[in-house]
Amino acid sequence: MTRYCCFILSVLITSLFLLTGCGSNVGGTGNNDEAVSDGAPSAPKISASTNLEGEILFYPTFDENYKTGSNEKFAFWFDIPVEWGAEDRSEDGSEYHILPDDPSIAIRIYGKMIDGPEDTFYRQLAGEKGTIEDFVFRDNWVGKKITVSENELYFVRVDGDSYLILHVDATANPGWMAENGEKILYIARSARTTRESFGKISDEASLITVDDLKVGDIEVGMTYEKLLYVMEQEPVEKTEEEYHGMKAEMLYFADDTQVYVVNDIVHIVNVVSPDYETPRGLRPGDSEERIVELYGEPNNKDDFSYGYCIDGYELLTVVVSDGVVSQIQIEYGGGESEVF
Repeated sequence: MTRYCCFILSVLITSLFLLTGCGSNVGGTGNNDEAVSDGAPSAPKISASTNLEGEILFYPTFDENYKTGSNEKFAFWFDIPVEWGAEDRSEDGSEYHILPDDPSIAIRIYGKMIDGPEDTFYRQLAGEKGTIEDFVFRDNWVGKKITVSENELYFVRVDGDSYLILHVDATANPGWMAENGEKILYIARSARTTRESFGKISDEASLITVDDLKVGDIEVGMTYEKLLYVMEQEPVEKTEEEYHGMKAEMLYFADDTQVYVVNDIVHIVNVVSPDYETPRGLRPGDSEERIVELYGEPNNKDDFSYGYCIDGYELLTVVVSDGVVSQIQIEYGGGESEVF
């Protein structure tokens, strides 16, 4: 069996989980809002966001010092230092509390449905003496940074009918914010939503949609059980690894299909057999010209691969050899959460 190490194995840690777009109150000096979830879809009990016990799952990022997690309820992703944790203390799965090295520090990230003018909402968070300024997130989305005091901050971005909010309250330990300011800015910049990644409003550079992330009957985001059902066979070989409580498996099938599964969810699929066809009709063995015919000019291209992105994240990659498609790879970037 051939292992295509040149491609799929090289992205397991670096490019797998970068996507890469919320109710209890914590006391603070500003006018805290109450996170509400009326109209938001219910969070599933088992997903790529949480395990069977409801614990939040985290995955590797490009930066080895940070890990990334997601929330199904409001479809957001965020990165935190690897030594920190997070837990869901809400009744409906809409809000996460981030747990830093100091238990007296209150950090929460959550969604809130928009129910009035944005400027009014920002001013409510800021209070009488707080300041409001533009804040650029890592995906270049412009939101707001609201400084209630030197030890209490809000970072807010609009996502359709809802806000994504990061609230940091370090008033219990005034020196903590000065020591950890860069970490807070990193977390804030990383906050992103499935709407930007897979929603109806995609930027013009997004040449594919989430519906393109399928080869044959295999699609990213499906469960391990469903994968075996559509493959109609067990893998001939598999390797396992763990990362901060994450169970990851690389599966090798008889037709040289390789699948990377994390906590029983399919995250990367790499196929080389012409038996697999994408929704647009591309198969291994097709000519290089057919790639552009079906998908247009790629977002990323080098001598041996064509990369197609959703909101800047390369999730479909086609590898060519001697003018012929040799591999097709799809990657999971947050799931098909409903856009609201």
